Parts: sequence; C-alpha cells; structure tokens
Amino acid sequence: MSRHAIHLGTAWEPPTAAAMQWLRCFGRPTGIEPGDRVVLVCQGAAMSAAWQDATLNDGPLAWHTAADGGLECDVTDLLAERNLLVVPVSDPQDGVADLGRGARAMLPAAWGRLSMVVVSD
Repeated sequence: MSRHAIHLGTAWEPPTAAAMQWLRCFGRPTGIEPGDRVVLVCQGAAMSAAWQDATLNDGPLAWHTAADGGLECDVTDLLAERNLLVVPVSDPQDGVADLGRGARAMLPAAWGRLSMVVVSD
C-alpha cells in the first residue's frame, strides 16, 4: 500500500467578522487511479472538535479517530476538479489578525497539521 501526502496547511482564507469560517480551495490530486482512496488527515490538533463541522464541497465530513490519535476522513466520493473545504469558527480572530477577504494565511497550529493523502492499494 502506498501513500502520497499533500499538505494543506497554507493558503487558507482566514475568518473575518463577515465570514466566520476558514476556507481552503484546492484541485483534485492528479494521478488518482480506480481503487485509490483520498483521505483528509489531521494530526496534532488541540482544537480537534472544530473539525467536526467542516464541509467539503458542501458535503459533511465523517471524521473518525485514527490509530495514531489523529483524525481521518475519507473524501474520495466528495472530490471534484475544484474543491472548497470550509471550517466554521466561533471567533473570527481565531489565531490570526483580520487580513481581509481574499487574504491567505497558514492554519493556526492549534488546528493541527492537515494533509490530503492518496492511498493506493
């Protein structure tokens, strides 16, 4: 079984007072073969409960706890050519200054390290 990780920690649109959510756009990974799975993996999150309300392309994510204690969610059936991951927040500052609509930032460390992993059998 091979695994290829694509890190999603950067290029997030941070929350603002008007948009109380982190947004991350990304393309469909290339080279996905029939039978491959694509899994979102979040490791080291101090705020892991916040991921429970996240959506991908308006579809809910079914997170579960992985053997290493991180979070995992199979998103194979939710992927499109262009994708939007949305994570609602209760505090627009949530670790960053209000950079304004369209600005990009790193996801705060408390949210953990998010990767999209292509798993080939």
